[in-house]
Amino acid sequence: MPTTALDPLEVARATLRRAELRTGVRASTPGVVDLDDGSRPLGAILDDGRLPRGAASVVTGSTSLLLALLATSQGTSDWLAAVGAPDLGMLAAADAGVALERVALVPRAGDDPAGVVAALLDGMTYVVVGPDARLTASERRRLLARARERGSGLVAVSAWEHAAVRLDVVGHRWSGTGAGAGYLRRCELDVARTARGITDRWTLTLPMPGGLLADPVEGQARLAVSMRRGPLRLVG
Repeated sequence: MPTTALDPLEVARATLRRAELRTGVRASTPGVVDLDDGSRPLGAILDDGRLPRGAASVVTGSTSLLLALLATSQGTSDWLAAVGAPDLGMLAAADAGVALERVALVPRAGDDPAGVVAALLDGMTYVVVGPDARLTASERRRLLARARERGSGLVAVSAWEHAAVRLDVVGHRWSGTGAGAGYLRRCELDVARTARGITDRWTLTLPMPGGLLADPVEGQARLAVSMRRGPLRLVG
């Protein structure tokens, strides 16, 4: 399987920081993640293992990732809604693990998408704001304030000011077919995560449901390299 080449300078910086942490030269800083070769559950890319509530998050570049994170965050009792996302497939959502009996769909929000989103925030744990729900900057600010008040999570597929976390898929690879035959088993996504002003690069593995040759594995997350800039220091 092809792999993404890492910037040697970034690898050096991440490795140096790990050495500093282990020797006590630098204290661990909340929100700063180090180079890590171990695989963890998919939710590891998010604080508390789920999409934030009382805040906005942004997921771009992959509907599969969006659905997988919604499934990870939904739990056993939470309700989800999607507004202005007519192409969001429920079969794909079910395959990702979303409980469809606790999903409300408003494919077309009409002339007042902000009003529709605001109403849903009053009763839903997460509200996905799709590409057809066009909002002004002032409407996004008001909706974010409402989400904070209600403790609900806004999940956008495009830019949202003051989002708590942004996940941008910047590359993907497929695997599973052999000699021109068989089923796709899984997809690897290269994801840039930005939170609290720090951007990290992650590799996420999503299993492909359906098909006799699909591996019954859970999604996994692995930190590839920190993209945070900082001065190099020697440890002695």
